[in-house]
Amino acid sequence: MAQPSSPAVPAAGDRPALSCPVCGFVGSFRDHPRSGRLNASCGRCGARERHRLLALYLKGHPDRRPPLAGRRLLHVSPEAILEPLLRDVAAYVTGDLSDPAVDLTLDLTQTGLPDRQFDAVMLNHVLEHIPDDRAALAELFRILEPGGLAVITVPVVEGWETTYEDPAIDTPELRELHYGRHDHVRYYGRDLRLRIAAAGFALEVWQPSPADCVAHALHRGASVFVGHRPA
Repeated sequence: MAQPSSPAVPAAGDRPALSCPVCGFVGSFRDHPRSGRLNASCGRCGARERHRLLALYLKGHPDRRPPLAGRRLLHVSPEAILEPLLRDVAAYVTGDLSDPAVDLTLDLTQTGLPDRQFDAVMLNHVLEHIPDDRAALAELFRILEPGGLAVITVPVVEGWETTYEDPAIDTPELRELHYGRHDHVRYYGRDLRLRIAAAGFALEVWQPSPADCVAHALHRGASVFVGHRPA
């Protein structure tokens, strides 16, 4: 008996036009060159799903001010593609452990910065690289002003109650196999919320609408985790 054929994947030019909230481009997106993931990057600026997700959050909505406007922002492991969306901050400082182009060389678990130095910190897919993420979250809380925000995104599997991590998974090859990237040290589950709260934050979880996920080719269920330091 003949096996039913799989439906053909439409070529990029045959797909409905998508919209990039980073640069405003409307048209075809590019598939991932290695994994083949559909519509991975903007056809003009190259913004990936995590950049497009944050762009929607950072722009706010017609009924509210952009969340980082007027704040003193520390952008950890900064991505130049997002910088045009941050022009309304009061001060913009970049930090990283190994990038020589940033303003501050930082170990996020022990920054050496004064208490209450910033009133916003942004980390886009950073915490999954840090072995002691609890220490990093506590440090973020310390360097934020009361009323400050820690804007965090990570790869997360919402179907897992607990985060998947094991110190024995300690080579690039094993990390690629277990966590999906050679330089990741965990795959977060729903208990990420508990880790953020344990550092002292009141947690807000922002998600795009289903319509936004379709229009901007976002991962369904993707979240921006916003820790508020109580005033």
